[in-house]
Amino acid sequence: MKTYPKDYPIVQVRNLRKLFPVGRGQNLHAIDGVDFDLRPGRTLALVGESGSGKSTVARCIVRLIEPSSGDVVLHGNSILPLNALQMARQYRQLQMVFQDPNASLNPRMTVRKVLEEPLKLHLDMSAGARADRLHELIEMVGLTETHLDRYPHELSGGQRQRVGIARALAINPEVVLLDEPTASLDVSVRGQILDLLNRLQTELNLAFLFISHDLQVVRHVADEVAVMYLGRIVEQGPTEEIFCNPRHPYTQALISAAPVAQWGVKRSRVRLAGEISTPVDPPAACRLSGRCPIEQPVCSTRDMPLQEIGADHRVACPFSAQTLSDRKTG
Repeated sequence: MKTYPKDYPIVQVRNLRKLFPVGRGQNLHAIDGVDFDLRPGRTLALVGESGSGKSTVARCIVRLIEPSSGDVVLHGNSILPLNALQMARQYRQLQMVFQDPNASLNPRMTVRKVLEEPLKLHLDMSAGARADRLHELIEMVGLTETHLDRYPHELSGGQRQRVGIARALAINPEVVLLDEPTASLDVSVRGQILDLLNRLQTELNLAFLFISHDLQVVRHVADEVAVMYLGRIVEQGPTEEIFCNPRHPYTQALISAAPVAQWGVKRSRVRLAGEISTPVDPPAACRLSGRCPIEQPVCSTRDMPLQEIGADHRVACPFSAQTLSDRKTG
């Protein structure tokens, strides 16, 4: 396991954009100017409604989707200009765990073959060394050697996701992108997988990008949260700061709508007007323009970049000094 200074950015995402042509000269603005860093031993969570661009960000980082512009920097070097062969070498440091293990595991391959595949592709190992690594991996994720010769359909959902995690960790990456890793699992299994990820991050000093729409899960696992709306990050900061002191109207609406775990506790709802705008024709200035409860005339004409409002807390709203009680609630 490599060690780095606490604030060392393994991955730097800068001004990342992805446009999808949708005909007649129009583009779908999937992500539009996203910036963040991923650091060892820490988890950054990307949250937001479906269609906000969270998964597209992860797929652009590993180049399953090619970004339209911007940059992804790994250990100080841009990976976007790399060809397919050069990019394949970067996957030794950068891996991804997908939401649906059924779709990401080859149904015709045993667990043994699934885990051997990245070892053969990326590492020069003898057959004996591969066998040792397989046993190490299967134990690492809480499975047994009997699982190695089973097919995915013979495993439970939680066991399949453990195999997906083992495959991602097979070649000792430093960064793991987790795209809704517990969304397809039963509630009883989610906690086990989250505890497993937390243990592995601590033991291996991994940097996690954790994508989720489940705010309770995010609060449990993340060190830092970035809130996305219509392809942009509208607020970013330490997890407890975001949950206890949300400043952007969209963040406040998102958190106020989430279920409260404690019985008898109620939140004041922050409601947004109208429906979410289409990413094909998003507002030209503030993305929340037309829906915001504290909108000012300037919001529909001027772009709203992220601005520092506290220690590591940034928000894309110049009127965020207003408190939750000042906003229109219902």
